[in-house]
Amino acid sequence: MNIGIVSSEAVPFSKTGGLADVAGALFKVLSSMGETVYLFTPYYKKTKELFKQFEKRIPFKVKIYGKDVEGIANVVEFYKNGIAVLIEQNEYFNRDSLYGEKGVDYPDNPLRFGFFDKAVLETLKVLNLKVDVLHLNDWQTGLISLFVKDKQLPYKTLYTIHNLAYQGNFDYDFLKLLEIDEKYYSIDGVEFYGKVSFMKAGIVYSDKISTVSPTYAKEILTEEFGERMEGILKSRKNNLIGILNGIDYEIWNPQTDTLIYKKFDLDNLQGKRENKIEFVKELGLKSIDAPLLGMVSRIASQKGLDILSESLKEILKEDANVVILGTGEKPLEEKLKALSDLYPEKFKLFLTFDEALAHKIYASSDFFLMPSKYEPCGLGQMIALRYGTLPIVHEVGGLKDTVDNYSDITQCGNGFSFEEYSSDELTSAINRALSIFKNKDLMLKLIRIGMSCNFSWEQSAMKYLEIYKELLNAN
Repeated sequence: MNIGIVSSEAVPFSKTGGLADVAGALFKVLSSMGETVYLFTPYYKKTKELFKQFEKRIPFKVKIYGKDVEGIANVVEFYKNGIAVLIEQNEYFNRDSLYGEKGVDYPDNPLRFGFFDKAVLETLKVLNLKVDVLHLNDWQTGLISLFVKDKQLPYKTLYTIHNLAYQGNFDYDFLKLLEIDEKYYSIDGVEFYGKVSFMKAGIVYSDKISTVSPTYAKEILTEEFGERMEGILKSRKNNLIGILNGIDYEIWNPQTDTLIYKKFDLDNLQGKRENKIEFVKELGLKSIDAPLLGMVSRIASQKGLDILSESLKEILKEDANVVILGTGEKPLEEKLKALSDLYPEKFKLFLTFDEALAHKIYASSDFFLMPSKYEPCGLGQMIALRYGTLPIVHEVGGLKDTVDNYSDITQCGNGFSFEEYSSDELTSAINRALSIFKNKDLMLKLIRIGMSCNFSWEQSAMKYLEIYKELLNAN
């Protein structure tokens, strides 16, 4: 099978968030399974600094607002069976950031990614590539499914929603600038509350739609999580599926991780204890024997930092240590900073991103905090389980699909969860975890359960392959 993965970012070429991890992992794993995979992604300024050698550099042109806009398709076989096609266009992509600067989106983003969508289809033609299925990701690629339908191109399309909140809704004028027929500007087409919606184009015109967890696929059909698109999604619910993301088990592996103090595995859990001892010493936390709660996250309300900042006022009165790594919303950063100043020997806050520190938090913590208000999939809880760190999560999206809430009756589970989104419920979940921490044998049992979970990308890739095959057999 020949698969085209289309994404506005993909590891190792570019990254701002989880979308890049997913696209890059699928590219790598599917090609390793013997499928022929083409990855289409922009050739950004940052990408140019890292990747300069290509087997082909093929020029092409697409029409934008009545003019020929030139680009170059940079082609390289990056993996065996895995060919990267990096779309170069200096006016649109040779910028310091991917989507915007200083918290403000580039105003020409609809032109940039409208060009990209057209460029992918033109590149397929110019390079004479045979592709069976185009796997599109998030709003930046949504127009491709419309173009495929409009031109009756011979591709099946799967459109993956990674986060429904980011929809790519733009002024009507961009419809003309991108030379899209006005017949598509309707309630059944790309029109969305007076705007042109790239996301809606992907939902309406793709052959199948997926999201990044089974629970999120159900949630987005509701008013609470549907971001005003629940109606159109309900109309396509028979073509909607949730496939859980995975994590790269080569990168996230406590047996081989060079960024942690001591390598360990299920047969050598003393190594995890040694990581905690060294980490607590390095950070200057007061007690090695106190439970350690870690967090690696954007500092944002969506990630639950609003309720966590309240909950920590109670938790820090207990015999517990907390470490948080991340950056984000300034008011929340300031609240956390005030608490870390109040409890300097119990709460360490790092308002930055540090890859090595992130690995140490996953390996050294007893519990991992993910009280997200909503979470389409989430990767942090899977990484934490890989390192024997029990997640404490809000029961939504992918968190619900991956964390089995500890039961006093069965004395089983791989973490702790709470249903109602409130600081009181979060505090209660944390206190349940802290009480279990006192029972060393039970903690060890739960750690073993957690480390035995399998969230590798191979499992997820097999499910995507099934969808691709379904699409091809639909003829």
